[in-house]
Amino acid sequence: MPDSATPLRCRVRWPAMGVAAGLACVLSGCALTGTAGYPPSASRVLAVPADLPTPRLFDCAAASLARMSEASSAWPGITRRDDAQGLLESGHFPEWNRSGFRMRIERPPGGGEATLTLKAGGAYLADLGAAQAMNDFEAVLRPCIGAAGGGRTQG
Repeated sequence: MPDSATPLRCRVRWPAMGVAAGLACVLSGCALTGTAGYPPSASRVLAVPADLPTPRLFDCAAASLARMSEASSAWPGITRRDDAQGLLESGHFPEWNRSGFRMRIERPPGGGEATLTLKAGGAYLADLGAAQAMNDFEAVLRPCIGAAGGGRTQG
């Protein structure tokens, strides 16, 4: 049947239904996450010995992440390390749509503290247990920092 013979109401109905179906999919996907695109996270400020160089801190963190990765594949490896700027990241930390545990450690040059930030997002940004994962990581990291800094941990 030629286009001109098809009633106007039929030619408009199908595209409108496609738009409505697409909009419903987008809106229901957003509703499932419930977090507006932000993965669950935990952060902590960790006191580190002032005499512990940043590269040694990051060596300890890399070893700790490797140990965590042996226990669970949800802990990816190091994806960014900048000793001069005091930044270490695992698992493509800045990206929001990654599954698993991702860590960022920031230490200002010469600082006696390091800021640990952990993202723990699963499917649909479900919380994989950010607080417990932070506790577990810190428990593995602290002994290395204490040994590297002559056994003098603060806090």
